[in-house]
Amino acid sequence: MSALAQSGSATVRSVLLYLPQFKLGGAEISILRLAQGLQARGVAVALAVHRADPAAQALAGDIELLSLDAGRTLAVPGRLAQLLRQRRPDVLVSALTHSNIVAALVARGTGVRTVLTEHAPIASMRRLDRSRRYRATVALMPWAYRHADAVVAVSEGVREDIAAHLRQEQRRRLYVIANPVLPRDWRERADAPVAEDGFGADGAPTILSVGRLSEEKNFAGLIRAFARLRTPLRLHLAIVGEGPQRPALQALIDELGLGRVVRLLGQRDNPYPYMRRARVFALASQFEGFGNVLIEAMACGAPVVSTDCPVGPREVLAGGRYGLLVPPDDPGALAEAIERQVRHADPQVLAAAREHALQFTVERSAERYLRLFERLMDDGAARR
Repeated sequence: MSALAQSGSATVRSVLLYLPQFKLGGAEISILRLAQGLQARGVAVALAVHRADPAAQALAGDIELLSLDAGRTLAVPGRLAQLLRQRRPDVLVSALTHSNIVAALVARGTGVRTVLTEHAPIASMRRLDRSRRYRATVALMPWAYRHADAVVAVSEGVREDIAAHLRQEQRRRLYVIANPVLPRDWRERADAPVAEDGFGADGAPTILSVGRLSEEKNFAGLIRAFARLRTPLRLHLAIVGEGPQRPALQALIDELGLGRVVRLLGQRDNPYPYMRRARVFALASQFEGFGNVLIEAMACGAPVVSTDCPVGPREVLAGGRYGLLVPPDDPGALAEAIERQVRHADPQVLAAAREHALQFTVERSAERYLRLFERLMDDGAARR
């Protein structure tokens, strides 16, 4: 197999990926890792965003970052269309529903294969965004998505949710490809030191969670569950991430008198060393699309507890085979599961969970995307 990784008669030489902004979010990181995986296989990749600031440039690393210089949303379609004409990529990949609509409409008639990716269930996103704009976005999906060559869901649960919003004939172009989670160097990254003295040491076993400090991640529920744990366990709780709920979460920590044992560590570029040293990794989300952090924690050897929320954790943990699932918004059940993992984590389950997690590599996901791209290019050539 050549560096361009052919699985069909077509060869994918260039891919343009499109996001409105580039930040530390689940969809954005998945798109970056896909770009890295494609580039490692010899594909020319570039990432287009509305505006590229220095922080986005730093996050993109060696992936070419292109700014549409679009201060207004109305300017985006014209700028993206111009970029497609200049670059003439084989494939355009986009993420997030409103951006997917723009990508599908702009790319129609250009000959560029268009792949839209969905990272979270619409049913859950509606709980967060009740605006008219979001309702209009969802209503536009069946009309706009018919112009796409494929729609990729990151899990079976997301696929089922998205299928309910598409027409029957469009569902034939709906695929499931798991997120590219573990980079090639994840083991080296896991062996790196942590910034905090004593993190995960035997004298202070630590429960860890990682994610954006936002409503759907339900860190408040995790903190309340931690407060229920029996004091003889002498546990600490550490949360890695930043977001709009930080002040409220710190106020809750202070209210419950947990300031000495619960820490908001802020953003960390590399959470793997924390996962490797954690006594238990806990996810308290109200919804997920996939659950990248569960894969990362299992790969690093941490026992896992997660809410059985829509839609990713049950799939990732194989119905509870590789970690404990508890009902969402039930601090008592979450506390009980954490305590069970602290006291009685099964080494055989941990070993099986680690092997399971190693399926979700950047290389494997990029290969599956390449196969899809090549199939779409072959189908396009056959129709001409």
